[in-house]
Amino acid sequence: MSRSMQRWGKPVFCLVSAVVLAASWSVGCGGVGPGEFIGSPFRTLSDGGTTGTGADGAGGTGGAAFGGDTRAATDACDEPQNRKFVRISMRNLAGDHVHYFLVLVAFIQGETFPEGAAVCPDDVALYTSFGYLEIGDGELREFGNFCIAGPALLYFHEGGQFQTAGGPGGTQLASAIAPAQGSSPSFDTFFSSGGGRVPVPEFIFFHNPGTGQGGELKISRSSTSPCDQVVTNADLACNQDAFYYVDENDLMTGSTALGVGSGRRTPSEIQGDACECSGLGLGQSLAPSGVTAANAQCSEFIRGGRIEYAFVREDTNPTFPQLLWRVTDPSGLVVHDFDPRGNVP
Repeated sequence: MSRSMQRWGKPVFCLVSAVVLAASWSVGCGGVGPGEFIGSPFRTLSDGGTTGTGADGAGGTGGAAFGGDTRAATDACDEPQNRKFVRISMRNLAGDHVHYFLVLVAFIQGETFPEGAAVCPDDVALYTSFGYLEIGDGELREFGNFCIAGPALLYFHEGGQFQTAGGPGGTQLASAIAPAQGSSPSFDTFFSSGGGRVPVPEFIFFHNPGTGQGGELKISRSSTSPCDQVVTNADLACNQDAFYYVDENDLMTGSTALGVGSGRRTPSEIQGDACECSGLGLGQSLAPSGVTAANAQCSEFIRGGRIEYAFVREDTNPTFPQLLWRVTDPSGLVVHDFDPRGNVP
């Protein structure tokens, strides 16, 4: 995803290349394209470092600026088993239900992405058995306002459903978390306090594609055909719907407008999202293998580590992120801590 796609506020005509060049984000022209093209976020440099041209769009310096090859990417096929996963937990500290839309994307090594992609071809079954959908080499897959170029893997948690069959009474929460109980948080059914063990993605973002149970909640304008070469009046990526505060019937609680009292939240209100970190690009990205807790960038998480998400609802002005994260590395060292304004226990 290029910086230029994020900078321009008005759509322009342009021919957007559907080809993602050797493991780097790529679009065919400056300005806002017909959607947001997503390709593999790492491009290997000759000095053994990597650029940060991925999810944060910030063009990280890589290589010598971070101490030699400390940001170098290890071949995914050489990673030990424990570094092929990340644990994710989600808690809700708000007094309302939260209906969220979690999307994970990972790219597969091959001719299209010869270096830097997170998934060894031998591990594809690990991802598909978890629930990722495989996108073939050369295939373009539309997802909401985005166009994802294969070979890749796409996971949309519970299809964005608020509820699913099962549990007491025949239904249980799916892509949603119950309200906090006083000062005690409620945890997600799958992304529990212990954390759900997830095959590591390269890119995490929260986005309501406007389908299924999210259709009636969606407010932001999306591209109707993000993979087509057409002009669109879609809202920019950082202004797309990410999650909502709702009641037990999945009806929004609060205003539809952003700001104090709003029931709708966007990526710009998520701690560690590139929208919040830099305003350039979208989402949270997998750090190159050599990155440590000491040199991880604002939107990066680490292989084999843990991500703890915490939803809050603090209607203050000025506002601060309403979805917070704490990231730790495999040894438990804190990479990013919860924003202290959220008072997360």
